[in-house]
Amino acid sequence: MWRNYIKIAWRNLWNNKMFGVINIAGLTMGLTCCMFILLWVANEWNYNRNHQQLPNIYQVYEHQYYANRDVFTVTATPGPLADQLKAETPGILKAGVLSWISDKLLNVREKNVKMAGQYANNDLLHVFSFPFLEGDPAKALKSPNEIVITEKLAHSLFGEARAVGQIVRLDNKMDYEVSGVIKDHPLNSMFKFEWLLPMERLVDENEWLKQWDANAPRTYVLADPKADIDKLNAKVKGIIQRNLKDSKTEVFLYPFQDTYLKGRFEDGHETGGRVEYVRLFIVVAIFVLLIACINFMNLSTARAIQRSKEVGVRKSIGADKSSLIGQFMGESFALVFAATALALLLVWVLTPAFERMVNVKLSVELFTWYNMAGLFFLGLFTGFVAGSYPAFYLSSLDPVATLKGGMLRLRTSAIWLRKSLVIFQFVVSTTLIVGAFLVYLQISFIKNRNLGLNKDQVVYFRNEGSIANNNAAFKSALLGMPGIVAATESDQLPIRVGNNGQGVSWPGKAENEEVLIDFLWVGNDFDKTMQLEMIEGRTFSAAFPNDGKGVVINETAAKLMKLQKPYVGRIITVAGEQRPILGVTEDFSSNHAQIKTGPLLIRYQPSGNWYVLVRIQPGQMEKAVASIEKAYKQFNPEYPFTLEYMDETFAQMYTSEQVIGRLAAAFTALAIFIACLGLFGLATFTAQQRTKEIGIRKVLGATVLQILALLSKEFLRLVLIAVAIAMPLAAYLMNDWLNKFAYHIEVSWWVFVVTGILALVLALLTVSYQSVKTARMNPIKSLRSE
Repeated sequence: MWRNYIKIAWRNLWNNKMFGVINIAGLTMGLTCCMFILLWVANEWNYNRNHQQLPNIYQVYEHQYYANRDVFTVTATPGPLADQLKAETPGILKAGVLSWISDKLLNVREKNVKMAGQYANNDLLHVFSFPFLEGDPAKALKSPNEIVITEKLAHSLFGEARAVGQIVRLDNKMDYEVSGVIKDHPLNSMFKFEWLLPMERLVDENEWLKQWDANAPRTYVLADPKADIDKLNAKVKGIIQRNLKDSKTEVFLYPFQDTYLKGRFEDGHETGGRVEYVRLFIVVAIFVLLIACINFMNLSTARAIQRSKEVGVRKSIGADKSSLIGQFMGESFALVFAATALALLLVWVLTPAFERMVNVKLSVELFTWYNMAGLFFLGLFTGFVAGSYPAFYLSSLDPVATLKGGMLRLRTSAIWLRKSLVIFQFVVSTTLIVGAFLVYLQISFIKNRNLGLNKDQVVYFRNEGSIANNNAAFKSALLGMPGIVAATESDQLPIRVGNNGQGVSWPGKAENEEVLIDFLWVGNDFDKTMQLEMIEGRTFSAAFPNDGKGVVINETAAKLMKLQKPYVGRIITVAGEQRPILGVTEDFSSNHAQIKTGPLLIRYQPSGNWYVLVRIQPGQMEKAVASIEKAYKQFNPEYPFTLEYMDETFAQMYTSEQVIGRLAAAFTALAIFIACLGLFGLATFTAQQRTKEIGIRKVLGATVLQILALLSKEFLRLVLIAVAIAMPLAAYLMNDWLNKFAYHIEVSWWVFVVTGILALVLALLTVSYQSVKTARMNPIKSLRSE
C-alpha cells in the first residue's frame, strides 16, 4: 500500500515538477525553521538543569520595601543568612553561599594563569552537583587555606599530574592547597567559576559581610523533599527582620530551576523573563510551519480540477472514500517525510551558522533517539495538517460530475477556505515584518540614544597587583603618553552600576523614609574620562585636595531630595557624615535600558577601585593601547594584560535583544519567502487555468497591463485585507514588548505604512512574473487546441 502511495506521489511530482518543488521547498524551509527554533528552545529550557536534586534547590530572594521604589527584588543577601537559615529552619538541609565573581592570578612554579572564580562554603558543594574528579566534597572548602579548581584549570596548572595536595599561590600573596578538582561546567550553566575559595576567607577580609544590613553573596538552599515549601517560606520570611531592627526586608525561596527563565520581578511580582522569548519563538515556529502547510493545502486544493478525473475513475471502479483518503494522505506523508529528511540535512549543515547567529554553543545534540522520535512525530503532524483537507476534499468529489467532461469548478467553500488561508499567511507575515522592524529600531535606539556619558574611545582594565598599590605613579605615567586624554578609577563600570543602599538623608527627608540610592566610587577626573554632561559643578579633581569630603549626585537624586538651585555647596548626610555637593550630573545610563535610571550618589575613593578607565583621542586607539600595555607590563609584570572596550561591553549588555533581533529578522524573511512561494504557485496555477480566457481577451484587444491587473487584483485584495488585520495586532503585541523597556521608541504610523506597502509590493512582484509571462504569450498558442 505504502509502496503504491509513494509511486503515485513520485509520478505526480514528475508530471508537475514546479508544484512539487514549491511544495517540498516550502515544507523543507518550514520544518528547518521549526527544528532550529526547537533546538534553541530545548537549549534554553535545559539551562541550569544538570543538578541531581534540582526540584529541591531554591535560591533565596529578597523583597526590599522603599519609599521611592515600592518593592525592589534582589538576589543579593546578607553574609550571615545562610548559616542562620539552616540553624533555625527545619526542612532546610543545606544552605550554600556564593560570592560575586572575580579574577585572580594563580601561580604554580613558573606558570601564571589568570582565571575567574568565587568564594563559597562547603554546603554549596552539596546543594549543587559538581562532580568531583579528585578529592572529597564532604571535606573540601572546610579549611581557610583550601582551593577547589575545575578540570580545565587543573590541566593548565599541573598538566596530567594529580592536582589534589598541590600548592597554588594566589595574587602573589597567599598559598592554598588544592582539595578538590571538579568536572568542567556544562555550556548551559550559570556557573562560570574556575576556582572556589572558602567563604570564611572572604568574610575575614571584609568585615561588613558579617552584618545583616549589607547584601552581596547569593544564597542557595537544599530543602527536604518532604518539606512544604509554603510553610518554609512562612518561616523564613521575617528572618532578616528578626536579626535587624526596623528592617522591612522579607525573604522568600524561589525554585532554582525557574531562575534563568522566569526569575524577573517587578514591584514584588513575578513578571517572567527569558521564558517570554521561548514562548514567543515556539509560536513563531508553529506559525511558520503552518504557513508552509497552507501552501501545500492551497496548491493541492487548486489542483483538484486536474485530479478530478482520476478520482472519478477510481470511484467508478469501486474505490471507496476511505481508500482515496488513505491514498492522498499517503502522498502527503511521502512528500512531508522527504521534506523532513532535507530539513534534517539543512539543520546539520547550518547548525554552526545558527550558533553564531544566536551567540551560543548549543548543548543539545541533534542526532539522539528522542530528537529523531520528535522529528518523526513533527513530520506526522505536518503531514496530517498539510494533507488532511486536500485528502477529504478530493475524496468527496462526485464521480459523475468529474467524468462528464468540461470544466470542473471548485466549490465555493473550497474557494473561500483558500482565500482565508492566503489571508492568514499574510497576516502572520505582515505581523512578523512589523515586529522585526520595531525590534531593529529599538536596538538602534538603545545603541545610539544619548546616554549622558560617552562610552566610545574608552578602554578599561582591572586595577590589580602593583598598579593597585601604586595608583598615582601609574596614572601619571599614562597621562604623559600621546593619545591619552584622561584616566580615572571606579569600583564599577559606570554603564553597569549594581551597588545600592540606604544611609543618605537630606533636609526635609522623613526620619523613617526608606530610600534606595545607587552608589558609585570613583577617582579624580571621572567627568573628563566619561565626558559627563554636568548640570552644575564638577566631579573630583586632584587640583582640589578636599574633594574627598564632597559628593556628586545625578539629576534624579536632586529631584528626589527636592533641592533648589544652586545645588553646589548644599549639604546632605551620607553614612552619618555631612558632605557638600560638588556637582550634579545629568542622568546617565548606569544600567540596562529596561531599568529606569534611579538616584545616584558618586563618592571619591583614591584606592581600592576595581577598574582603571582611560579615554583615548579619536584615531589614536592603536598607538595608545600599545602605550598602555607597555606601562602596564612595566608596573605590573606578573599579571597578563587584559584590556576591554567600553562600547563593546555596552553592546554585550544587549546580547539577548540582538539575538532576538537576528532571530526575528531571519524567521520573518523565511515566513515571507514561504508565503510568497505559495502565492507564486497559486498565481501560476491560476494563470494556467485561464490561458484560453487570456488568449481570447488578447484577440479582443486587451493590453498586457489590463491582463496583469486582471490576474493580480484578486491576490492583492487578499493581501490588503491581511495587512488591515495585521496592523492592529502587531501594534498591540509590539507595544507590550516595548513597554518592558524604561527607555524605548514610540510606535509611529509610518512603520505600518512602510510595512503595508512592502507586503503589497512583495505580493505584486510574486504574482506579476507569471501574470506578465502569461499576458505576453501568443494567443494563437493558447487557442490552438480549440
